[in-house]
Amino acid sequence: MSNAKDIAELGRVLAGAGNIALRQDNRAVFQALPDDCIDLILTDPPYKDYQSNRPVKRQKVRKIEGADFDLTYFLEQSNRVLKPGCHFYCWCDHTTFPAIFQAIKDLEDKFPAGKRLNYKNCLVWVKNNHGSGDLRGDYAPQHEFIIFAVKGKGKKLKGGRMSNVFFKRTDKGIEFFPKVSNYSYHHGTVKPAAILRMLIEASTEEQDLVFDPYAGVMSTAEACIFSGRRYLMVELVEEHFRNGVERINRLI
Repeated sequence: MSNAKDIAELGRVLAGAGNIALRQDNRAVFQALPDDCIDLILTDPPYKDYQSNRPVKRQKVRKIEGADFDLTYFLEQSNRVLKPGCHFYCWCDHTTFPAIFQAIKDLEDKFPAGKRLNYKNCLVWVKNNHGSGDLRGDYAPQHEFIIFAVKGKGKKLKGGRMSNVFFKRTDKGIEFFPKVSNYSYHHGTVKPAAILRMLIEASTEEQDLVFDPYAGVMSTAEACIFSGRRYLMVELVEEHFRNGVERINRLI
């Protein structure tokens, strides 16, 4: 991080005061973070190229570039900065799950047992609509995964044991969490803040610090605001960062 003001603000947040959203390469932010300083990592990295091909009248949203995701560096640094016992959530899909799972297993060669990420579960978001893809020769994809891991033994989840498939019970029965429109924030892979809030509240206490190194349009920040947690958001793409900051400002 070359901006002295950003470094000073980051230090203030790590000391327990306030929140921060940085337009930075997260590599620079990781380098500025000390060991064992983050209470929760929750993020949706650009794990593959993505461009919605649905026919629409409006201009397509910016393409997600998988080349922007350095998986090995991300996991090693996440392991380093996360506090012992704390939780880690990483969104992915069925094609990228094996690589991320294996990369977490590979941490066994780099960190001692009590200080490394350990895979715990695969959480499933069933969407209220499905992607396109191969329209004739394949099944319609209607889900995404979240890899859940813990550093060391891992602390207990709050609020009782939840299903690893996300749904809510209503008077009409079971309902799933709907997909966020690409055009709500002009971003192609926005996740429901309600799911993020559930994860945050299950894994942290009030005023804990939540880190999203691929913050996009700040859905994680919204979930933190409504759950009373502090946040450190990092996003490199100027358009996404600007839209995310405007979103936060509307909320507060």
